[in-house]
Amino acid sequence: MSVHSLCSSRFTWLGLVGLAMLLRLGVMLQAPERLTADRDLYLGIAREMGAGHGYSTPGSIPPRATAFRPPLYPLLLIVTGGGAIGTGALHLLLAGVMVVATGLAAKQFSGNDSSSCWTPSLTAAGIVAIDPLLVLYSGQPMTETLCSCLSSMLLWAMSKNFAESERSTSGVGRISRSILISVLWGLCLLARPTYAAALALWLAGTVVIPGSCPGGWSVRLRGGVLVGAVALAVLSPWVIRNWRVFGHPIATTTHGGYTLWLANNPVYYAEVVEGPEIAWSGDSLSRWQTATQQEMDRHPIQGEVAQDRWQSDKARDFIRQNPGRFAQACLYRATRFWTIWPGRPGETGLPAAALWAIAIGYALLWFAGIFATTRAVLHRQWQLLLATGSLILGFFFVHLVYWTDARMRAPIMPVIAVLIATGMPRAFHSCRSRKPTPENSNAP
Repeated sequence: MSVHSLCSSRFTWLGLVGLAMLLRLGVMLQAPERLTADRDLYLGIAREMGAGHGYSTPGSIPPRATAFRPPLYPLLLIVTGGGAIGTGALHLLLAGVMVVATGLAAKQFSGNDSSSCWTPSLTAAGIVAIDPLLVLYSGQPMTETLCSCLSSMLLWAMSKNFAESERSTSGVGRISRSILISVLWGLCLLARPTYAAALALWLAGTVVIPGSCPGGWSVRLRGGVLVGAVALAVLSPWVIRNWRVFGHPIATTTHGGYTLWLANNPVYYAEVVEGPEIAWSGDSLSRWQTATQQEMDRHPIQGEVAQDRWQSDKARDFIRQNPGRFAQACLYRATRFWTIWPGRPGETGLPAAALWAIAIGYALLWFAGIFATTRAVLHRQWQLLLATGSLILGFFFVHLVYWTDARMRAPIMPVIAVLIATGMPRAFHSCRSRKPTPENSNAP
């Protein structure tokens, strides 16, 4: 590669990272108050920990231990101070890492990505750099930015394992790469419990699918056991803490029962799933939350663990009594998860033209994703399909049942970008491989 090509490649990458950060910085500056709007209580939990009260409910006197939210994001907020500047800086850093890791994953999976022109790696990185969903939620103290970064790093580790396994079968190298993947899986679980479904699919696929990784069935089984064990070891401090505090080895959160009941209750079904509303109105949601809390107080159902189980039981009973309506709700949640519409003009603050542009962009992206997946299946790209499919399907299956909106797919957008960029034929990219000629080559 010539010096000019190398410089061009570096400037292209710097430009993509810079573009990603500028777009996100613009969102933050346009509405800086959102960086301190603590809708999901992560900032409050971080402040409680910073004040020496432990992982406790914000504002509780005396401090009351909680496991309502996963711990990784609040721990990072302690490091940054939890203010608007610190949170914004953290999200910009995570976005930059995500863009690079997504591009590297696409490069490793594509196998031949050395050109300085627009390649699979730059395609994948470009998609996540400008994705409206990722840009929007970078300006809010939520886990979308962290989880999308972790997904991209996990995918990069998987692609690295795939690429290096093709070149070397060293046992030590294979184990070290498996440990890296395991640690990243563990961090994902500490950031969002939804990754548990993706991990289960990935482990099953690793063992069952012959072409998923080098070696026979026994080798794949040992590798799966190693990854699962190390991932659980990373998760274990959270489980042990919850066991000591609540008397139960909670590996996820005490939030699952609420989100299951939130997505499967008679009010939501009547007003949204079967009614005219596109989304649940804030007033109706608030009334439902108040009614639910009052019902728990009357019984009384006290403590996070008991309330989590009570709400989960309520939702499961409602589902069993209404199987047809539940099926309809699952279909509705599927459309919400993959919706191409970012919202109404009055809700988003964007003009209608911008909303249409975003919708068309997502529609093209989904079409490209279907095409790339089909092509990957026909070409038996099992490693690519297992890595991307386990994450995409894991999140999708969970949110068929639990509370769902477009925000829930944010962590898998880097995965979708890699699948599209890697699974599409070379003609999809603007620079194709060609034999060097005197006009287009440089002497070494």
